[in-house]
Amino acid sequence: MASTVSESGGVKVITQVLQATDPRAAQLMPCPSPTTSYPGSILVKDFRKAQPKALGSIQIVAGITQISFGIALTIAEASNPALTVTSGVYFWIGFLLTVSGSLLVETEKRDSASMVQACCIISTLVIVASLVAAIIYGVEISQNVPWCPVRGNVSGNKRWCQSPTLTGPNHGVNTVFILLCLLEMSTAIAALVYGCKAIRGENYTRMVL
Repeated sequence: MASTVSESGGVKVITQVLQATDPRAAQLMPCPSPTTSYPGSILVKDFRKAQPKALGSIQIVAGITQISFGIALTIAEASNPALTVTSGVYFWIGFLLTVSGSLLVETEKRDSASMVQACCIISTLVIVASLVAAIIYGVEISQNVPWCPVRGNVSGNKRWCQSPTLTGPNHGVNTVFILLCLLEMSTAIAALVYGCKAIRGENYTRMVL
């Protein structure tokens, strides 16, 4: 330890230089404030402006709805399944939405930058999957109901297959699921936009620091 003494205006100033290994040097070091913000916490804070808990809850409910209808329709159309049943769209879109929604809800509880990045990746998958699912539902609307041929090749069978009484419920269900896909896509786009903004802001903060 080195000491220097200087006097100015009748005031004596003693300066001591401590080595880094000196225990007293650690006591003089300023402690970080518990409110100090780090890039990871800033990223999550920016991402939470999108209300990920609300978006995640919507996706979880939509995913459970898709899976529930998928189970019911798979059982009902076991003998002659429709395009939506054979493609398994109810199950893979439902599973993807449940996982995505769970991640979004979890970001409300944890300050994890990697979780925000994972939400951006899976939100991109949800957008693509919702678009594909909407196309599948739309294609099925243009087709006859799958169980219609079970009636046999009787006179007027074609007109019966295309009657509003038969096609109405089938087209109505698929139309509802198309609207549900648009809702799922909207929530995923919102999560992706806010996630990308948060990641871009974190990269800028790191450059400044």
